[in-house]
Amino acid sequence: MIYRFYLLCCFLAFQPAFAEQRVPAELQISTPIWPGFTNADGSGAYVDLFQFVYPKDQVQLVWNFSNYSRAIALVQQGKHHMVPGLSAHESISQREILLLSTHPFDFDLIVAIYHPEHTAPPRLEQLKQHKLAWDLAYDLHLLLDLPAKGYEVLDIKQGLELVKNRRVDIYLAEKSELLQYLQGETPVKLQPLHYKELLRDPIYLAFANNEAGQAFKEIWDRRFIDLYKTGQLKQFYRHYPQLTLPTLD
Repeated sequence: MIYRFYLLCCFLAFQPAFAEQRVPAELQISTPIWPGFTNADGSGAYVDLFQFVYPKDQVQLVWNFSNYSRAIALVQQGKHHMVPGLSAHESISQREILLLSTHPFDFDLIVAIYHPEHTAPPRLEQLKQHKLAWDLAYDLHLLLDLPAKGYEVLDIKQGLELVKNRRVDIYLAEKSELLQYLQGETPVKLQPLHYKELLRDPIYLAFANNEAGQAFKEIWDRRFIDLYKTGQLKQFYRHYPQLTLPTLD
């Protein structure tokens, strides 16, 4: 009887917190394809980070790719559990619809790409004076407090061409995505264009506002802090220069 009681105690002690919270075995992630971060083949910095935080033997990550707006909408509707990549300004408008991670897990570094023969190195407070363009996935007018949206492009290639052809003065892009494009399988030269760093924008995870979303959020928040305190998260980020680890108090 004592031996059976000992086995029962061991069994209960090693039951994962996931089972206690009745979390589904599959974490349905809704996201665009971001080269280097969430690749179509299931690789990327975000893919590895999420699997690092959610133990592979307890949660299976299921990737559902779509455009950014639809990715967010599917999580708002409760059809998927989580969408990565909400920036600080987007988070404010989504707080009542989605559950946000307590801490950011990355930063977007916004850069201004311009032609030095046509445009002086841009300053943040002077952007309103220029004709701007940026990717369709970003609402940079909210982040930069601009009166209206700029010309929205489908990809970096189109944005660079607009600047080269003087269709716009400045193309705003995320630095790591720009460098990923320039250093791809077929390297692209940025010249004669230049870029200048403008600001950093914190990036959060957003979870469905339901029982499963709440459970996955609680696990993420707890594990993220635990891994940060032990130094494991810092070690992980060293292997991914395109990621920026926030400083947590």
